[in-house]
Amino acid sequence: MSSHSSKIRPSRSGKILLFLAIFLLFAAQNTGNNLLYLMSSCFFSCLLWSAVVSWRNISGLKIELLLPDFYFAGQRDTIRCRIEDLAGRPRFFLGFENDFAEFLPAGNFLMLKAEFEAIQRGNCKVSGFKVFSGYPVDLFICYCEISSADYFVGPKPAAQISEVFNRETGGAIARLLSGKEGDYWMQKPYQEGEDASLINWRISASSLTEWVLIRSVNFGLNRKLCFDFSGLSGQVFEDCLEVVAGLIIWLRKHDIDAFVWAMGKTGCYQWLSVVFDLPGLVVWLAQLQPGQTPFPLEADVEKLAFADLLKSRGQS
Repeated sequence: MSSHSSKIRPSRSGKILLFLAIFLLFAAQNTGNNLLYLMSSCFFSCLLWSAVVSWRNISGLKIELLLPDFYFAGQRDTIRCRIEDLAGRPRFFLGFENDFAEFLPAGNFLMLKAEFEAIQRGNCKVSGFKVFSGYPVDLFICYCEISSADYFVGPKPAAQISEVFNRETGGAIARLLSGKEGDYWMQKPYQEGEDASLINWRISASSLTEWVLIRSVNFGLNRKLCFDFSGLSGQVFEDCLEVVAGLIIWLRKHDIDAFVWAMGKTGCYQWLSVVFDLPGLVVWLAQLQPGQTPFPLEADVEKLAFADLLKSRGQS
């Protein structure tokens, strides 16, 4: 994105000098003192020279705002600004938010950066960013207002996803008595009459109740995940999206190239890679609304229904 508009305004020092120039001009007219005329003319000339030099220093630049490929709510990230000289003259003392550069050679470019943070997921706008300069003597501030841009913010990844997915360290769960192996397991409280051999004693030891396995996501055999959000709304729906975002980040961090059934760039649902299609997954999570979503036709898919899980935990 390179669209911007340039503006100029006097700084505090420039306003003071302008006031003095006008004051001396009136004083010279009332007294007829040639020295006051000379001083007033020097002040006006200095202001005019500073305005022209300031404008030339900021004009003729190509400014591009480079947004991150994907972004999650609640995380501080960096926006980069690429500034390139197209007029063939050197530039001095350029600033972008809290980042500064003293010199830009003619015909070259430089990168400045600024931090930003979005609070909630959705389609947001980046606006209010400026490239500015007070060169040469800080009498005028010239700045370029960069046009706003749309970007998608995914849900804040859940830091702890053990409430929905439980993973045991040390491989103790890797060989359950049920014969299943995998990376993540959904757990639910044990109820009288259920198979006691499925009780996870290590997790149950740190809880007031016993927990049993109700679902296994086996990434060794099946790497296709389909999330079912039907029946959810409000904050519960948002919390489940955070869990999904946390799971996707965990898979990517551990180089597990799972595939998620999500809406792609064409607007149709398809399999998106956790490793290679993460920006598309973030856009999908940012736009997703409560309601029924289409499901894949394949049989070898792990379908994770959050409504059923929450009911089993008494959170419906």
